[in-house]
Amino acid sequence: MAEALKSVPPATSEETCRCLNCGEPLLGAFCAHCGQEDLNLHRPLRGLLSDLVGEIFSLDTRLLRTLRPLALRPGELTRQYLAGHRVPHVPPLKTYLIAALIFFGLVAILPKGKVSVVTQSGPDASAAAPPGTSVRISLPERFPLFDRQLQAASLNAKAHPEEFADAVFTNMPRVFFLLVPAFAFLLEIFYRRAFYLDHLVFALHYHAFVFLDLSLLLLAGRHSVPRLITWPLNLLLIGWLLAYLPIALRRVYGGSRIRTFLKLVGLGILYLAAFGGGMFVLVTTTLWLF
Repeated sequence: MAEALKSVPPATSEETCRCLNCGEPLLGAFCAHCGQEDLNLHRPLRGLLSDLVGEIFSLDTRLLRTLRPLALRPGELTRQYLAGHRVPHVPPLKTYLIAALIFFGLVAILPKGKVSVVTQSGPDASAAAPPGTSVRISLPERFPLFDRQLQAASLNAKAHPEEFADAVFTNMPRVFFLLVPAFAFLLEIFYRRAFYLDHLVFALHYHAFVFLDLSLLLLAGRHSVPRLITWPLNLLLIGWLLAYLPIALRRVYGGSRIRTFLKLVGLGILYLAAFGGGMFVLVTTTLWLF
């Protein structure tokens, strides 16, 4: 391999003006014919590391330019992206993945406190949660399929609530990743003039904001934060979470306040149904594999 690399002749000025993949003339950093980047890998390691550091700082800069409109100007990031202003910002899917990584990373590393696993309509459902309980997972009293097996698994989950909660939280990112295209499909129902991919961009940005807002709520709820700061900060974050979606819908799709409110109600009902169904499948599947 080393001999093969050494045998590569140095690029002439004519060769540097042509694509190394298809041989077409280059008019920029990318080939207009096949799309390959004009990148020479036969360079010292120092040059490659320099490019890597530059790419990291470039991502940091784009991330800062992305987070500000995402957090403070609902729908503006989506509107700019759909209008073609895409280079200054992190792509929607990467933005969603970064926000999800932050949120679920915090869920994994922050202490959960005491965990309680109960049945929805059983005698323990109406009982008060044990003192210090911060996470409560409800299981159905009866299951439509494989009831005997799942009932036995329910007893095991109640006996080991912390392990069961960890299993549920581990699989939760997959459910949200499926809820994003489902949310875009619901947007397609209420806003039929736009394309589905436009709705998908909106859904990715909106869920990214939700993850960031919930991450701040997790951090604000830590015992190390003074209560004098926690309560106003929680009210601010929850209020902004509720106000964000209607503002974003009007900024991206337009429409009057009344029409937006009516569509928001329908969208909220359908999405809550999809979310509840996703959580039921998540808990049931995790219980089956527990």
